[in-house]
Amino acid sequence: MAFQQLEQSAQHRAPHAAHSLRLAGAWAVMPIPLAAAGLPENLAWEHSLSVPDCCHLQPALYPQHPYWGEHLRAINQQAWIYRRQFTVPDVAFQRARLRFEGVDYYATVWLNGTLIGEHEGNFAPFTFDVTAALRRDAENTLIVRVTAPWDTPNLNGIYPSDHVIRGMVKGLYEHGDGVIPPAVNPLGIWQPVWLLLDDGLSLDQVRVRGSMAGKVTCQLTAANTTDQAWCGTLVVSISAENHAGQGASITKPITLSVGTQTIDLALHIPDPRLWWPWDHGLPNLYRLTAELVNADTCTSITTTFGLREIKLERSPDQFTYLINERPVFVRGTSYIPGLYLSQCNRESLTHDLALVRDLNLNLLRLHVHVSPSLLYDLCDRAGIMIWQDFELCWIHDPSPEFEARALRLQHEMIDLLGNHASIITWSCHNEPTMVFSQRANLEQHPDPALYADAQRQDPTRPVFLCSGQMDTDWQRAGDTHSYYGALWTERYTDVYHHKVKFSTEFGFEAPATLHTLQTYPECWDRLQHLDGHMDELWAYQAQLIQYHVEHFRRLRAQSCAGYIHFLFADLVPQVGCGILDAQREPKGGYYALQRASRPLHIALEYDDRRCRAVWVFNDTAGSIRDCVATCRILDRDDQLIFLKQLPVDIAANQSQRIAALDWSGSAAACWRVELELRDQGGQVVACNQYDCPLQPLPRPRGYPWKFDPFLGCKVFDRPDAPSLADLGGSSVIKVLPLPLRERLGEWVLRQHLPTAVLSLTARVAALLNPVVNGNPARDG
Repeated sequence: MAFQQLEQSAQHRAPHAAHSLRLAGAWAVMPIPLAAAGLPENLAWEHSLSVPDCCHLQPALYPQHPYWGEHLRAINQQAWIYRRQFTVPDVAFQRARLRFEGVDYYATVWLNGTLIGEHEGNFAPFTFDVTAALRRDAENTLIVRVTAPWDTPNLNGIYPSDHVIRGMVKGLYEHGDGVIPPAVNPLGIWQPVWLLLDDGLSLDQVRVRGSMAGKVTCQLTAANTTDQAWCGTLVVSISAENHAGQGASITKPITLSVGTQTIDLALHIPDPRLWWPWDHGLPNLYRLTAELVNADTCTSITTTFGLREIKLERSPDQFTYLINERPVFVRGTSYIPGLYLSQCNRESLTHDLALVRDLNLNLLRLHVHVSPSLLYDLCDRAGIMIWQDFELCWIHDPSPEFEARALRLQHEMIDLLGNHASIITWSCHNEPTMVFSQRANLEQHPDPALYADAQRQDPTRPVFLCSGQMDTDWQRAGDTHSYYGALWTERYTDVYHHKVKFSTEFGFEAPATLHTLQTYPECWDRLQHLDGHMDELWAYQAQLIQYHVEHFRRLRAQSCAGYIHFLFADLVPQVGCGILDAQREPKGGYYALQRASRPLHIALEYDDRRCRAVWVFNDTAGSIRDCVATCRILDRDDQLIFLKQLPVDIAANQSQRIAALDWSGSAAACWRVELELRDQGGQVVACNQYDCPLQPLPRPRGYPWKFDPFLGCKVFDRPDAPSLADLGGSSVIKVLPLPLRERLGEWVLRQHLPTAVLSLTARVAALLNPVVNGNPARDG
């Protein structure tokens, strides 16, 4: 097996070691029974399959059918044995390690028949010392057993929220609600594997924190695995990465005793250049390099970071994000770069970030997953902020044992990503209250422990206990998921009376383009009834998104820190919340989100009865004086029936209600509203248009209940499709008529009940309707 050394600028960066050698080339793989334990013997490797390195098995084994079907589900019903052979290069070394950048999900590793370790987690790199097991003068055989088993069904659960109690600390699998298809649970060695050879000395981690004043503190983790103390020099240097600012350095003699230890240092950068999100300044970065040097040894570690300070001002009535002491209004979208993260590359991620900028957004919420490391580097450089979810979604195993596993992986996540300037928030669990009668995660295990541990580990960023439906717990959470006009109610204008401090989800599911749907016959067969209805479905998505965004931007003046739309792009061809389909073709919602998210924007305040006011939103740091705002209302015949013009000064970084509207005509008469803002030179700096704003489109028929279990998505009014209200749930509830159950379901999803009432209800429900479930998914 050949080795490959990669340059630091390549997609997969080599770890720091005297010799970092990638185990490149295809793996031989074979399935074995999931229950088989120990090192498999007597496998017929001459009949093995060959898969590329850095891939998930599903697209590797079924490249033409990677999204739906029992053939995909069967992959996770087995364990998979990966095998490769390699020889060690002729170089001097004292210690050998194997580093795995990412295995999804459970891994057991043997080298030359010796068990060297086990690991859980799909995103976290892990390293094993293989010095004793490595053969220096003969061929080595590396075996890795990989599993990602299905969870045991919860027979009393409600599809898709708690039909299983999720047993893996993993967000991206079987999210059968228009996000991840029901048969998909990614599995495989999806990131590089390295052989690291050195003299027994290494710098394994560096944690950097910087302030606006230029103070930089760094904590180095050093390992000395030799049999004696090491004496030499520590050199730490900081240089400008993407600007021409000054740097700093420090050199000091140091002695490292045998074992692992931490080294704390402080430096000061003169005339510091701060990191800003793109709409407030430049994303200035610095590079820190630390080296341990003496006559015989040199080892180093490098990281990039930004000087910036983050604060979330929280109160019962208002949230405000401050970046470098300046209020910054969040305009974001939820993002998962791909169904199989192994397929992401620099080109695809760079293209997506260009679309984020085109949408006028300044934040990505990395929805229930940790992305490939390259994405964080790109966001640092693009000035795009990140809300980082942990890998928990909906209902998980509420045991102390699961909590311990989750704590370890969340700690690894924050260690792994903590130096990235773009990350402004950690969130521990997405929608643990998705089922109002299931609150054990939120109130017992693991969420309280995850929240406390994240605060201790990183006091420089705000932490959210969870995301969604905990708006009354403003000290630990406080954000809201807002699905008016979608999952919750029939009219999107219902959000008008909904005051939020931070909306971190809202949106509506719409079909992909016809071309994308027709690419896969098994998809098109189930969605072809939508042909001829695409325009109206896209129009509804567009109206809902624009109305919500402009509502949240108005609320900035009194309560709201921003909004995060759900979702940037669908992961497969389907009916999904993405404003882009899986091929990155735009739906109707794309242009609505783009218009409504312009940093400088003029908007109409209206409900479903009357036009109320004109607003200007200015999310930039600059004010504009001596402007003229114009509002025109036109009838069906394009005749002007109302005109209002007024001078206005636009303040920096604020939302302003610049004019009340005293027009009292009928909804039918208000055919079009045109808004315009001109600067003192007469140039149009913002404009907007509304068609029939007082006659909002109705929610499409069949939504949100008609559902296709094979695709795992909504299908609107397809006659043969079942209702989600019929999939799972208590037999007691099923005695109610289906329309009543659907109405009740929408009311329950809103969860407009006091927390104490919900907690009591959950305890009673647990007694009357216990989870019927075997042991949660564990490595077979």
